[in-house]
Amino acid sequence: MKRILVLTIAALLLAACGGGGKEKVRVVVLGFDGANWPTIDPLIAEGKLPFIQKMKKESAWADFQTDRPTKSAVVWTNIATGKTMLKHGILDFAFVKANNIQVPYSNAEKREPSLWHMLDRFGLRTVVINWFVTYPPDQFDGVMVSDRFRQILNKKPEAANECVDTVQPSIDFYRLKQVVRRDYREILERTGLPDFPEMFQKLHPDSNFKKSFTLGNSRTFVKQDALVEDVTDTLFKTKEADLYMTYFRLPDVFQHFVLGLIPDEELEGVFYEGKDWRISEEKRREIIGRISRLMEPVYRYMDRLLQKYVSDPKFKDAYFLVMSDHGFSLYGGGYNHYNLPEGMEPPPGILMIKGPAVRPGKTSACIYDIAPTVLYLMGLPLDKNMDGKPLRDVFKLSRKVRTTTYRLDRDKKSVARNASDQDTLEELKALGYIN
Repeated sequence: MKRILVLTIAALLLAACGGGGKEKVRVVVLGFDGANWPTIDPLIAEGKLPFIQKMKKESAWADFQTDRPTKSAVVWTNIATGKTMLKHGILDFAFVKANNIQVPYSNAEKREPSLWHMLDRFGLRTVVINWFVTYPPDQFDGVMVSDRFRQILNKKPEAANECVDTVQPSIDFYRLKQVVRRDYREILERTGLPDFPEMFQKLHPDSNFKKSFTLGNSRTFVKQDALVEDVTDTLFKTKEADLYMTYFRLPDVFQHFVLGLIPDEELEGVFYEGKDWRISEEKRREIIGRISRLMEPVYRYMDRLLQKYVSDPKFKDAYFLVMSDHGFSLYGGGYNHYNLPEGMEPPPGILMIKGPAVRPGKTSACIYDIAPTVLYLMGLPLDKNMDGKPLRDVFKLSRKVRTTTYRLDRDKKSVARNASDQDTLEELKALGYIN
């Protein structure tokens, strides 16, 4: 009886906010870590990314403003909550507990509700796949495949069930483990991605690619994104939901070792010690152009993924929000997105919004605007403590903006496994995110 009363009240609130009946909206959020216009636009101009070119033309798009620190664990949580790290509590990739024990930040440390909690309050369903800091997975109406499900690739098939707690509800874990594919060469063939270590070894035959943490583990990262694609295909097809969210990591991973794929003579005189990070604009364009050409297979894979999901008849009338958490900056100390010189702004990512009532064209947006925009699209009240705002100007919609306070139900929180924490720490070290 209590649940019936709650759902009845939720339905009345939805109707009052303009989110019920014929105005029911479906939203798909696609994240591509590290994607940026300076490396995408040259490929668009050359006709190499036909679907991204088409989508950008038909979308409201922006240089997606980010915030410091531009660390994925922090920023993707900013995006999901609409709040700063000081509010949601995810401050870095890892922290030190008592007795100097280092542990990765997990969902257990999160202090603020994310979009899926907010929709759950109104009886709406969400499917979340591989989003940063979602382990242990939350309990809500829908499916959460946490960012640690991908660790199943590090397990022998007979030990795969050790990852059962990475998916909620657990019955979906047993379904999804059936889509796990481990054949690296087969994955390269179907994704169109090259073998990055082989590329490096041809350029530097006397060097060991394993000395680069990220490059040395790139084969695992490629397999993981291919797994995310398989999981996304499965759940997008089989699950009915109001909000779908999935996250891919390769654009970021690749750019962390891309300079190693450029001949040394091309980089001569570009990078140097000291505080002066200025590079001539001509040299900057030259190196960014080189990086863009090297990134073509990664972005072509992204292009194919976008075409598959955006063109799916199931999502004919859906709103798509495609984004990255940051871009990359080229400066005298290297090519990166954090630990930048003083005075250098964090590099923006990308944002494209496409849907039935979207006004195409360039707009302005920041990472805190996504959560309130999704709520606005669905006719739900915003959280009055959010740091962003709904991007109302990009829609031909009439929605009343209402506010409420969303709270996190700590009784539904779980505790991370120590073994899973250790696997995550090793992955973060491989990426160079922690020491």
